[in-house]
Amino acid sequence: MSETVPLVPLPRHVTLAGPGRFRLGARPRVGVPSAELLGLGRVVAELLATAPGVEPVVVVGADAELRLVLSGETPAAPADLLDRPAGYEAYELETGESGATVTAATAEGLFRGATTFAQSLDQDGTAPAMRVSDAPALPWRGLSLDVVRRFFPVDQVKRVVDLLARYKFNVLHLHLTDSQAWRLEIDGRPRLTDPACWPGGEGSRNGTGRQHYTRDDFREITAYAAARFVTVVPEIDLPGHSHAVVTAYPELAGQAVHPLLAFLDPRAAAGFVEEVLGQVAELTPGPYLHVGGDEAFGMPHEQYAEFTAMSLRVARATGKRAVAWQEAARSGALTPQDLAQWWVGADHVFDAEELRGRTPAEYHPLIDIAAASFELAPGDLPKALASGVPVLASTSSTLYLDRQYAEDSLLPAQSERRGRVGMASYAPRTCRELFDWHPGELKEFGGAAPAGVEAAIWCESVADFDDLAFLLLPRLPAIAEKAWTQQVTGWADHRARVRGHAAAWERLGWGGYYRSAEVF
Repeated sequence: MSETVPLVPLPRHVTLAGPGRFRLGARPRVGVPSAELLGLGRVVAELLATAPGVEPVVVVGADAELRLVLSGETPAAPADLLDRPAGYEAYELETGESGATVTAATAEGLFRGATTFAQSLDQDGTAPAMRVSDAPALPWRGLSLDVVRRFFPVDQVKRVVDLLARYKFNVLHLHLTDSQAWRLEIDGRPRLTDPACWPGGEGSRNGTGRQHYTRDDFREITAYAAARFVTVVPEIDLPGHSHAVVTAYPELAGQAVHPLLAFLDPRAAAGFVEEVLGQVAELTPGPYLHVGGDEAFGMPHEQYAEFTAMSLRVARATGKRAVAWQEAARSGALTPQDLAQWWVGADHVFDAEELRGRTPAEYHPLIDIAAASFELAPGDLPKALASGVPVLASTSSTLYLDRQYAEDSLLPAQSERRGRVGMASYAPRTCRELFDWHPGELKEFGGAAPAGVEAAIWCESVADFDDLAFLLLPRLPAIAEKAWTQQVTGWADHRARVRGHAAAWERLGWGGYYRSAEVF
């Protein structure tokens, strides 16, 4: 069945209901149960409009080709994804010769079912008769997007949201600040977003024009995402990765052992942290605020612990749930009300000797400092779990999508390009190698499932949007399957389904995807 209907992620139960097929037509109607859900209907209509020549219309009522039906009493919608009741996003889809019906208890469930129906349509706009019963395995299914090393304007971020929604992701984690630049406008701190104040003029490599998001831009992104049931999680990465901050406002800097190892002083920057996190929280409708906390190389432990405790406390005081990278566990300040994000995978080996061999001697002390930090990494996840802190799996081993491809492309030019796009310091992996794992089998969690799964795309090697497409596709749908699908699926079955999505990627503006010889 999965070989004939290219559904990704694979639903829990799919049954073909006969030989008949439903043809969508040029002007299909999307029926919503009430006028309050017309906005949902319009978003669903956009999903169907990706079929060539299709212009859906939205109506209230059941007289429609795609009927969205609320079942029973709609449960309350807690803002926190981890607090959602079981079955909150569950849906049933039934397609026959006369049309399709999605039934769910929530608008979010209706949307998830509609994405499944949209995927079932072939290029001629027809869908098989089938019954689907489905619900997610994990409540947090995300992508972390680095908009610092490569700035993506609002319209391109919206295209990322569309892709996430299509594959039932529900989190877009925006990495907004780092050593190279600061991408979100903060009232009263104009130098943060002035490329002239960034180290080495880093902002210039992103081309001309404005190189940050205004407050209105950020509101536009979060509203667009929310309409597609994607929660935006903004990250302000502190106290390390702070060159852009200390270049713009040197008075906030701690006493670094080297100019390349900048960090913020917990006392000098206390007011800055309250000011920035307060503004970002006010702009953010979602319940989360990511405070970074990773790779504060060269920062004395006592200062790091003090700073991390402060930033977590400030984030909580805004009413948000604090999220931090795994190193925050070293501070002892994480609580079960926070979230930790585990990223240093078992194969993330920091080979200091190899680095010294290809690095000028003047930088060797920096290598030693970074190596000392990575030596502590294996203890971070056990500390967080022992403290009852929910942990997101973002392990670099399988969830960092800025890794180079190991297999060739069907296009010779792409095969040559794969040596440039992706982090050279990571061992290349094939699509199949990145697929062969399951959240329930992560031994680091001691038999328990993580609180969620989040892929990451870092953009040091990304020159444009096509490079982003090159790295994300066809690998991102595999991550969707790990996070959504309860059962363990096999590579051959997944490959047969995902290869049928290439035409949709082309229509959606993701034509730069990698034509992996292993997939296609």
